[in-house]
Amino acid sequence: HVKRGESREMVASVSVGGGGGCLPEGKEARCQAPPVEKDSSLAGGRTSRQAGTSYAHSAAFRNFIDRLSSSDPTLGDVNGRVLRLKRYLPSDVGPKIMDQVIDALAVNTIVECLYIQNFEKGMHDEQLDRLTDKVLGKGNIWAVNLGENFRISHYAWNQFLLRLPDTMVSYLYVSEHHLKGTSLKDKMRDAIRENRSRLGQRDTEVIRQVNNMWWNPKSPEQLKVSRARRAEQERVRQEKLRKEKEKRKMLKAKERAKAKKSKKSLKKKKLKLNKKHKVVRRGVQLTDLVGAGLLQVGEVVSMKYKSRDVKTPVIFMASIVMREGMAENAAALHCETTGEVHSSVSGWAIKCIRTITPNRMAIDGWLSAKTSSGTLLKDVRTKYLRGDRG
Repeated sequence: HVKRGESREMVASVSVGGGGGCLPEGKEARCQAPPVEKDSSLAGGRTSRQAGTSYAHSAAFRNFIDRLSSSDPTLGDVNGRVLRLKRYLPSDVGPKIMDQVIDALAVNTIVECLYIQNFEKGMHDEQLDRLTDKVLGKGNIWAVNLGENFRISHYAWNQFLLRLPDTMVSYLYVSEHHLKGTSLKDKMRDAIRENRSRLGQRDTEVIRQVNNMWWNPKSPEQLKVSRARRAEQERVRQEKLRKEKEKRKMLKAKERAKAKKSKKSLKKKKLKLNKKHKVVRRGVQLTDLVGAGLLQVGEVVSMKYKSRDVKTPVIFMASIVMREGMAENAAALHCETTGEVHSSVSGWAIKCIRTITPNRMAIDGWLSAKTSSGTLLKDVRTKYLRGDRG
């Protein structure tokens, strides 16, 4: 409440060299509106207020807009190349004032890094679109902080993302919790990463003033240190991978050696067991079995055979006979099917089978033929080799 006779004041932030009798840049100043004169023509001595005393028409704001439009190097840091609007504008300014600021930025030629965060009442979808088209699209600004502007919709942020490749914005900040539930942050970071590949080295003095971005730019010295650190990290990682690879290789070699040793041991054990129960087939004939009393002359030997073409098994039979007319009598098999005499058990077996399967090449008769008591000839032969006699 302003009493009669007193002047009205309004709060504004102005920069060095500003008019209107404001405090130096970076500090809040109370800039007085034009003086109110007492109008003697009004009843009761009431004071009258001159028009144009709103913030948009205040001397401090007009001075700021003029300096921004004319690219005043004393406005901001590093000769006007880094501009933090919070130093010059209250955070509760509306969209119309923000439009005037954006229009002034559009004709400014020196601002490279812009901080336009925390203007929730002034930054809406329209203002973000205006900033992108009229200011960022020119390519002069390569770092922007747009955080804490919560009235901007996800749709507007998505449109901003689509136009990022047409700008030089390489360093950016947008409030993550406002983008929560979307992939906008990751896509924006990808877009500015691509822009950084087109951005050359910037002035070190400007770089030192830029912070509060998702990624902050680095000076040549910082880049050198960062690259050396990354190279060292990569060397350590590669060394770790090499050691792990060697360790895995050694473990596999040990496992192979162990498996080989186990296999060799098993083989020896098996050989030892087989040696104990070894059956030597070579040299054993029907004559030997008959001579040992394990088989008898006239005894019938049978063999069952089933082929794919014949569903019912066929049983071939032969009797043990002694062949005459030789230097020594030899036992043989007289085939009841063909009438032929065979000195070889396998020879008799294959001859019989070929009557059903002509293309059959071989068969082990010792494993197929049985005696009249149902014992395989193989088992009879094994008894003979072990020294058993009938």
